[in-house]
Amino acid sequence: MNSNDLTMVGKRFGDINDLPDVLKKQLNLGQLDDLEHKIVETIEKRFSGIASVDEIIIGLYRDFGFIAEDRKFIANKLYRMTKSDILLSVKKRKGVYELKVNVS
Repeated sequence: MNSNDLTMVGKRFGDINDLPDVLKKQLNLGQLDDLEHKIVETIEKRFSGIASVDEIIIGLYRDFGFIAEDRKFIANKLYRMTKSDILLSVKKRKGVYELKVNVS
């Protein structure tokens, strides 16, 4: 087994639209937590799919009244969302994120 095999683990499902709903509910695929839903909605509706960390923090407050404990919490959440292929980090623009796909 090579390291490339390991990077693909959990990403080889293909289209799951043919699966019955009862089975889909058992899967842990692309299920966003509440904050991730709010971030996606804010970036999509308020900022047309691309926003900076500051814009996201302000948008979360204005859209949902959400106040994070600190900036690092949001930055870490955004980083994890890039690793989950929900967001893209915009090259040469530190702290700017773009929606990768329409996940809402």
